[in-house]
Amino acid sequence: MNRERVILASVGKKERIEELDIIRGVALLGILLANMSLFSYPYAYYEMLNFSLWNDVWNRSVVWLIHIFVEYKFITIFSFLFGLGFTIFIQRSLDKSGKPGRLFVRRMLFLLVLGLIHGYFIWFGDILLIYGVLGLFLLLFRNASPKTLLILGLGTLLLMTTLMAVQTFIFDNEMSNLAPPSEQIKQTAEQSLHNYSNGSFIDIFNQRITDGNLLHFGMFYSFFLSLGMFFIGAFAGKKRYFQKLNENRNIIKRVWIGSLFIGIPFLVLQIILKLTIDQANNGFNFAQVTGILVSGPAIALFYISSLLILLRTKRGKKVLAPFASVGRMALTNYLLQSIICTTLFYSYGLGWYGAVGPLLGSVLAFCIFGFQIFLSNKWLAHFEYGPMEWLWRWITYLKRPVFKKKKEEIDVNYFSN
Repeated sequence: MNRERVILASVGKKERIEELDIIRGVALLGILLANMSLFSYPYAYYEMLNFSLWNDVWNRSVVWLIHIFVEYKFITIFSFLFGLGFTIFIQRSLDKSGKPGRLFVRRMLFLLVLGLIHGYFIWFGDILLIYGVLGLFLLLFRNASPKTLLILGLGTLLLMTTLMAVQTFIFDNEMSNLAPPSEQIKQTAEQSLHNYSNGSFIDIFNQRITDGNLLHFGMFYSFFLSLGMFFIGAFAGKKRYFQKLNENRNIIKRVWIGSLFIGIPFLVLQIILKLTIDQANNGFNFAQVTGILVSGPAIALFYISSLLILLRTKRGKKVLAPFASVGRMALTNYLLQSIICTTLFYSYGLGWYGAVGPLLGSVLAFCIFGFQIFLSNKWLAHFEYGPMEWLWRWITYLKRPVFKKKKEEIDVNYFSN
């Protein structure tokens, strides 16, 4: 058994698919851009009130650009990659040990614990806890055929879209009664402005719980969006599309065209619903989620296939290569984004909460991500894994993996850079 653990723990760069690291790195940039509003001001509450602190053309334009091109697209890419990574992990573990289930359970339990720590003590917008729960559920389908996984993925998205349409056009009034009163929402928004920018650690902790509860209330359909993309990603993994990219060029092109053909009309529908449905009375625009559940996955697949096509060109490879190191340290960088942003915006740091608008927030996001590209490339020149990835492997295999690179490898990396 010890020998199996050593072999498994040594699985690394030779088996990595660099395209996946690059796509994961690009997804992290999109996630940071989407999350910046949640980091920097009471975005969720203001959306419920149909209110904005910044009404100038530049800030409003940035809000719409993020809404159209970023929101629900890059987190959906991450969900797809999670399902794909699940299948790859199961296949490789099965080849080497024959006991992938036990390893994957430990892997998900680590995410669950880390998600609880992240959500309660760093930032309320944590996704790791949900991924850990869904990952354990996904394990039940590890022996499912590719066809079954695809049907489950598309079926989950279609079912949720149908339920949302029924809810919107038949039970909208009843569902709106579940929303908190506008005055309560406004009071909570003002409270969050004070607590995050000037409050004590306890004030921030309590506010984090309040905001987390609100986020979880509104994440019912996002939960199933992630699950649907987990299944679709697992389908792609079972079909080994990413292990045989050269052989599947025609499939990638068909996905590129088909996802754009499906995604654009529903994205337009989403925008129209957001513009035309009155949010002021109940604070929730349930109708636009119908568009999100279709346009989000479709545009995400369009982005993925576009990146794969770009990576077939020399210029595309050169431009996108720096993203690979960020993607290899995805867990570390995801947590680092939360640590940096809460330090910038919360009272125990610079206290900028409520003082930074969407335009400046987006500029900050690109600056932070540029720093992560620099840090990740320098770190991986000296170490085999990011710090959280190293710990994650240790917990998964119960064997401490090699952390620091040998001197010869470091020299090679310096010369190759």
